[in-house]
Amino acid sequence: MALVLSACGNGAEEGAADTQPADGGGVISTYTCEPQNLQPGNNTENCGSRVLQQLFTGLTEVDYDTYEAQPAMAVDWHTEDQVQWTFELSEEYTFHNGDPVTAQSFVDTWNWVVDPDNAQATANFHDKFLGYEDVVNGDAEEMEGVRAVDDYTLEIELVEPFGQLPIVLTYNGFYPMPEVAFEDMDAFQRSPIGNGRYQMDGEWVHDSEINMDRYEDWPGENPGEPERIEWRIYNDIETAYLDVQAGELDILGEVPPSRIGQIEDDFGDNYSQNESSRFVYIGLPTYQQEWEDVNVRRALSMAMDREEINEQIFQGAMTPAYGILPPILPMSRNDACEYCEFDPEQAAELYEEAGGPTEFTVYTDIGTGHDEYVEAIANQWISHLPVEDITFQSLEFAQYLDLHDSREVTGPYRLGWLLAYPSAQYAMEPLYSTGAASNNAEYSSEDFDDAIAEANSADAEEADELYQAAEDHLLEDLPVLPLFFQDYFIVHTDRVDNVYSDLSSYVRVEDVRVLED
Repeated sequence: MALVLSACGNGAEEGAADTQPADGGGVISTYTCEPQNLQPGNNTENCGSRVLQQLFTGLTEVDYDTYEAQPAMAVDWHTEDQVQWTFELSEEYTFHNGDPVTAQSFVDTWNWVVDPDNAQATANFHDKFLGYEDVVNGDAEEMEGVRAVDDYTLEIELVEPFGQLPIVLTYNGFYPMPEVAFEDMDAFQRSPIGNGRYQMDGEWVHDSEINMDRYEDWPGENPGEPERIEWRIYNDIETAYLDVQAGELDILGEVPPSRIGQIEDDFGDNYSQNESSRFVYIGLPTYQQEWEDVNVRRALSMAMDREEINEQIFQGAMTPAYGILPPILPMSRNDACEYCEFDPEQAAELYEEAGGPTEFTVYTDIGTGHDEYVEAIANQWISHLPVEDITFQSLEFAQYLDLHDSREVTGPYRLGWLLAYPSAQYAMEPLYSTGAASNNAEYSSEDFDDAIAEANSADAEEADELYQAAEDHLLEDLPVLPLFFQDYFIVHTDRVDNVYSDLSSYVRVEDVRVLED
């Protein structure tokens, strides 16, 4: 599960030997896209999540050497049965307004997130807490299983054994919010008050920038290296790439696919290739009648030549996906999907027998370099299936997610899924469980729900095969069509070094070194 940082470029490491870090840590500018929102409990996309990770500190955080949970605000935790958990909190953390972060801060935040009146996208991530259903159904105002024993002792009681709770709690849906947030959530979102290593400087300027300064009173072991991070918001990743070339932007962590073949010519040593957990797929809205038949979905999958797309568009830099669990997980199998093998003749036969639509719309987001391979897939479908016409609807990412939230997508759509924490549970349950917030396909299978529940409750030694069994249900039903697992290419200017990304593809901006000019 080790993070792979391929030394395709070595200028950053060599440059560090000759150039000293800037006094005080310096200022970096780095790319992001327009967030859908900046509420920790309402964010399930990477544009906002990478920002929230710097503004907030959770109970636990990911150890990027072992990919296990390590202490953050919680200095210790224990359980005897994986149902009753006790977390001991540090007394040193404060919110950026000076208020102390206590066990009650987590209790209040989690109950607010779960309250259906607040319509938070990560509410169902709390569904293993005792009392979650009572709050959702309006039978209680607070979850019985979340209790502040005293100011710095938090008890969590689950409805069933769940050994992965510490790693799950690293997710941004479990970050604490201060009391002032609940007084005016719109104001809070414009300038979130967190408890992380960085604090907001001013308000989020939509479609333009989000600026933050190092919070000097943050008590964690790894305070941010840069004294200031300027997130530049782009709606076109190609523009961001050119800006790094011109020295107008320090870091781009998502090189557009069309530029991969020329990175070395453009940046010399100032780039790297980083393995991630990103799973890219074509989803099908099973809530639409045209996509209910599993054979239609199987036919679409078998009519996609993943190897050809990888070679022609990505110059072989991606890993074609023949499964759903990413290769960084030990139970991953990249030969598990029978219906992912390219077989255009069988695909055409299945599609015609199932009465697949001859015309439909394909959906994607714009400005992030996905258009080219989505169009290539559509061309393959027209070539290999009895499909006469495909139109495209492309939106900026935040609007694109809103379209999914309102269930207005009528045809195949492109999306990706990153592991916010390293677990097969997260690779599947939030995306495919009945009623899950990120289940944009509205897929529902009692067999899958039972299989994932069994895997979640198992001991670690038994869990791998059980998670594979859950994956098998998905690969039979194909609510999404596996496309590829994506490496991330980072480019940067000569001003910075120690630039790398984690399993979620987020550049670890807190570790970036700014070099003296």
